[in-house]
Amino acid sequence: MKILSIKHFVGNILWLLLLAILVACQSHTVNDVPTNTLVVSTIPVAVTPTALPTFTPMAFPTAGLVPTAISPTALSDLSSLAVSTATEKFPLDNLRMAYIVDGNLYVQNGSNLPKKLSDSGKDWAPIFSDDGEKIIFYRGKYLNYYNSIFSVNADGSQMQEIITTSWLDTLGIGTKAGHLAFVPNTHQIIFNTYLCPEYDPSSDTGCTVGLFLVDTDTSRIKEIMPPTLGGRLPIGGDSRWISNFSISPDGKLISVAHEGQIDILNMDGKVIHQSIMKYLSDMPSELYPKMYWLSDLSGLIIALPAEIDYRGPGYSGDPTYTIWRYSFDGNVATQISLNPELLWVHMESNDVVSISPNREWVVYFTKDYQVYKGNLLNGNTDLLLPYGWFLPMQWSSNNIYFANNANPAEPILGSVDTLPGYAPGYFLGWIDAKRFIYFPPFAYVNKEDIQIFVGETGKDTILSYESNVFVPNVSSYYYTFVFITLESK
Repeated sequence: MKILSIKHFVGNILWLLLLAILVACQSHTVNDVPTNTLVVSTIPVAVTPTALPTFTPMAFPTAGLVPTAISPTALSDLSSLAVSTATEKFPLDNLRMAYIVDGNLYVQNGSNLPKKLSDSGKDWAPIFSDDGEKIIFYRGKYLNYYNSIFSVNADGSQMQEIITTSWLDTLGIGTKAGHLAFVPNTHQIIFNTYLCPEYDPSSDTGCTVGLFLVDTDTSRIKEIMPPTLGGRLPIGGDSRWISNFSISPDGKLISVAHEGQIDILNMDGKVIHQSIMKYLSDMPSELYPKMYWLSDLSGLIIALPAEIDYRGPGYSGDPTYTIWRYSFDGNVATQISLNPELLWVHMESNDVVSISPNREWVVYFTKDYQVYKGNLLNGNTDLLLPYGWFLPMQWSSNNIYFANNANPAEPILGSVDTLPGYAPGYFLGWIDAKRFIYFPPFAYVNKEDIQIFVGETGKDTILSYESNVFVPNVSSYYYTFVFITLESK
C-alpha cells in the first residue's frame, strides 16, 4: 500500500502543498482532522503503514478518486435454484419466533402453540436480545409515526413501555424514536431520537438528533449524546436505514456520525477517538456514513457519502458513496476502489450496502439499479443482478452465502462463488452457517397455518427439509416475523 503524503516525504512535499491548495479551494471537501493526523491510501492492499511526520494535518477527499477499471462478469436472466427433497424432517426445537398478526405480538417456541403477548393492534418490528429472553418492539399507528417503544420477556412477563411519547416530547414536541439496537449480550438498547421540521425548500433548518441508552429490565434511560441540531435528514428521518451509530461487537464502544465527523464513544458518552473520519454534512439534505466494526475491534469498514450538494429523494439523483477501511493503529483510512461506484437507491426501502460478517465482501447498488458484489480485500467486482432488487442481503455466518427477504415474492439466494438464483420459497433467515428457514412458495394462497421448511445449501443443489413447526399466516417481512436459535441446554 502507498500511504499518500508519507512515501518519499522530501520528494513529494511540493506535490502535497499543491494538493492542500486544491483541496482548500473545493467547497465540498471535508475539513482537516483536528486531533490525530489521518493517513489516506487508495490502494486496497493491507500493509504496515509508515509513521507520519508531525506537521500540518492533511485533509482527505470524500470523492474524486479514480478507481481501477475492472470488467464485471455478465449475468443472464435468473433461474430457480435446483432443489432436492429430504426424506426426514428437520427438528427446530431450539427455534424461538416472534411475529405480528393483526398488529399483535406473538411468541412461539419450536412446534409449541403460539402465545399472544399483546392486543394493541398497533405493534411493529419485534427485535430479540442475543439470549432470546427479551423482545422490544414499536407501538403506533404505523412505523415511524410517533411510536412508543415496549419491551417484554419472551415468556410474556414484564410488559412495559420503556420509551414513551411523553418522554420523547420532553426533547422537543414531535420527537421520534429512531433506530433501535441491542447492546451485544445485554438487555440494554441504544437508540437515536430525531426531530425534523416540515420540509420547506426555502429553509435550511435541519434535524435535531440525540443518542440514548435504555435498560429494558429497569426502564432507566441514560443520555449518551444530547440532542444536537444537524443537517436536514432525507425523508424527514423516517427510514429504518437512516442511522447514525454502530455498536462494537464487545458492546463497549459506539461509532457515532454527527456534524460531519465520526467519533468513537464509550457507553457513558465519553469520546475515546475523536473525528476518526469526516464527511460533508453542510448540504441541503445530510447523508450519514454507514459504519461496520471489524470483529477484532481494530477498525471499521465505512461507507462514506461522496455527494457535495444532495437535496433529498426526488430533488437529487441517487447519492454516491465510497468505501473505506479505517484502522485505529496509525489512524489510517484506506479507500477501497470499487468499479462501478456504489449508489444508495430508494433509501426509504433499501440500505446503502450489505457487508459480510468478516468484512471481506460487499453487495451494493450501482447505476441502472444493478446489483454488484465486491471484494473488499482487492477491489474486484462482479455483476450479480442486472436490475433493481432490495438490500440488505442477509449473510450466512460462514461469509459465503447471502439471501434477501425484502421482496418475499422474489427471494434471492447467492454466494461469493456462484451467481444467485431464486430461492425455493420466502426466505426467513439463517439458522447456521449453511442452513436457512423459509416459507413454501404457496404459503399465502389461503389462511391456513404455514409450515416452516429448512433449506441446506450445497454445491449444486439445495436440500429441502420439512419441519414440524407451523405458524399462523404471517408475512415474512422484518417488521412482522423474526426468530432466534437458542443454545441447547
